[in-house]
Amino acid sequence: MQRNRTAAFFALLLLVLSSFVATHAVAEEGEGEQASEEESQGSEGEGNEEGKGSEGEEGESKKPEAPTSQFDEVMKLNAPPKAASEAKAEATEAAPAVEGGTATVPLAEYSDLARRAARVRKDRATFAAAPVVLGAASYEGEVEGGVLALREKLVVTLAGDGLKFVPLVGDDVALVSATANGEPIGVTRRPGYHVWVTDQKGVVTVELSLLVGPRGGRGSIEYAFRSARTPSTRVAIRLPSEGLSPRFDGAVVSEVRAERGGTTARATLAPTTEIRVVGFRDVGGVEAPGAARAVAETVSLLSIDERAVELFTVVRYTILRGAMQSFEVALPEGVEVVSAEGEGAFHSTTERKDDGVLLRGETAFPIEGTYELSLRLRLRSGPDKNRPMVRLPHCIGVEREHGWLAVEVPGKLRISATSREGLVAVAVPELPTEARASAVSPILEAYRYHAASPALGLSIERLPEQELEEGAIDVVEATSVLAAEGKLVTDLRVVLRNASRPSLALGLPPNTEVRAVRLDGEPARPSRGEDGKLLLPLQRSRGADHEEPITLDIVLESSLPPLGLFGAPELALPTLDLGAAAWRWRLYLPAHNEYMDLRTDVPAEVYAGAASWHKPPHLKRAVRWNETGEGEQRAAPAVAPTWTELIAASTEKSHVRYWVGPGTVVRARVPFVRASLLLPLKFAFVLTLFAGVGSFLYRRAGRNRAAAGKPRVSLVELALRLPGRIKAFWKRQTFSRPLAARLVLLSLGFLGVAGLFVDRFGKLVRVILASSG
Repeated sequence: MQRNRTAAFFALLLLVLSSFVATHAVAEEGEGEQASEEESQGSEGEGNEEGKGSEGEEGESKKPEAPTSQFDEVMKLNAPPKAASEAKAEATEAAPAVEGGTATVPLAEYSDLARRAARVRKDRATFAAAPVVLGAASYEGEVEGGVLALREKLVVTLAGDGLKFVPLVGDDVALVSATANGEPIGVTRRPGYHVWVTDQKGVVTVELSLLVGPRGGRGSIEYAFRSARTPSTRVAIRLPSEGLSPRFDGAVVSEVRAERGGTTARATLAPTTEIRVVGFRDVGGVEAPGAARAVAETVSLLSIDERAVELFTVVRYTILRGAMQSFEVALPEGVEVVSAEGEGAFHSTTERKDDGVLLRGETAFPIEGTYELSLRLRLRSGPDKNRPMVRLPHCIGVEREHGWLAVEVPGKLRISATSREGLVAVAVPELPTEARASAVSPILEAYRYHAASPALGLSIERLPEQELEEGAIDVVEATSVLAAEGKLVTDLRVVLRNASRPSLALGLPPNTEVRAVRLDGEPARPSRGEDGKLLLPLQRSRGADHEEPITLDIVLESSLPPLGLFGAPELALPTLDLGAAAWRWRLYLPAHNEYMDLRTDVPAEVYAGAASWHKPPHLKRAVRWNETGEGEQRAAPAVAPTWTELIAASTEKSHVRYWVGPGTVVRARVPFVRASLLLPLKFAFVLTLFAGVGSFLYRRAGRNRAAAGKPRVSLVELALRLPGRIKAFWKRQTFSRPLAARLVLLSLGFLGVAGLFVDRFGKLVRVILASSG
């Protein structure tokens, strides 16, 4: 009756808790549905209010904007990968919703779905910081000689690890200098923009000095260039003439004022990727012939091969004012011009000077805007260790020159920079895209420079040549059986691929003799070398490239001291004059001893997965770690009947190593102790355990008798009374089946616990012996 009342109470309590959880979950879900309905109604209302505006602006939104797309392409390089939850949410939103259905689910499953929905809403609410955030930008400058010289200040916030790509200004301007927090920086070029590649963090102020050339004819001069889209852009320009009315496209606030014999225009622009100022007359006079102004940027690739050293250079001119028809480049001494190419019917001539060679090129008509000149140069002297400084070409007649240098080595050479003049080392990703794309081998060194005629000193060495191995061992399997009398028999199986080796050298341990040698199952006769090593005959591997393996089976017999009551015999395997990709050793030891773990000079390794390395020249495919050949049928050794009997009554130990170099000696020490020596210790432990339990029970019974006012009984009296108590207990019991089953289970449990303690004690003793040995 009492049990029924307890069960009913617990059932009632469970019913109350489940109803409370269900009510709470339903309330939460109702609130969520109500909020979602309000949000959907709000979004529909906004859509209805703004529907006309979106339709009216549809034509403008469909117009492509090339500068904006180029800016976005650069910023996409900083886009972090989407989180798994975000991608899953997008996939869920993309899936069509099924309407009109009703689902009935258990309360526990519904609660789990509600928690998952709340987790999804929380993940969507989290915001990951963008790696690059552009802040306010300001441009200040003046027009001098028809060229607009600007100073740009841009605030950038950088976050996260890794490289960040910061678009600074369009590549349609001439960049004079660039600094970040007052330190010079290297700026590379991406399609449409000058880009700063950096791994810095925090808020950085970037300052640029740039030149913008005029556009349009006389009477309709304008200045326009691509810019980085920022939330706030301010521009201030001073023109050297009065009475002008310049106007900025997309200006939110603008001001034009006459100051000190000139005109100053200030404006705050909306977020844009192009700054354009129009609406004033030609501020310069008539251009005199030959008065063109230009800046140059060079991208050079130095390719060092065993046969020649070549320099590929692309010179990019930005003509700020006027037009150019003649282009002059100074080349260093000892350079041969292989080719010089350019557009506009370009033809070139070379002239010898005291300090080098002058390359003069002309076009059929004057060039305005930008122009590219491609040069291929070759150093006449071949590569050596003491190479002089390699100087880069220098453009003559330009106001400023800067560039990039990349060094590649397609041949088998080792290079190191000994000295450099005017060069600053940079990371390879900072190089322009065309420099990295034109390399045929990995770029080893990268530099940038802002001075004329930079130089690089290199030390060039040929890599040492090494003879290739004529053979390769895939796996070595050794199976050793040790007898109590000290006799050690080892079956050594070597699987290798051989191209032209006549023999394999085998170094035997002391007191070891060879009993049998088989090559692919056929008997073979070994010989002795001059150094005393055993030479095992080999044959070429079959196949077009000698890729089929051959197998050597060697049976060895060693003499060791007999095994005593305890000790640590030292075992050793023969040495091979070829490295082995895998080495496996199985030891079968006498079973009447207790053994600790093997102690070897070459530590064991655990197989973690398949891998491969470059194949030797005589192999058609690369050797793999997992090619163990375990599925092949192994030929039985010459002493198979004896081994079968010994292995069946032995203890097995194994040692695995996945690379053993040539000539490596593999030794193993096997600490052991005779099992019979551990029996007294095990029994002593069991007796001590039972004595402790009996003493505890005796003291407890004595305390109980003292608390009851009875005198304490000695152990002798208990021993004398024990037969009578057992007899009385025997007479009182009827030994029903439940009682007999309980007694049997209690006895079995007691024996199991005693056996567990004995086994644990034996392992503890072995660990203590191993640590002391």
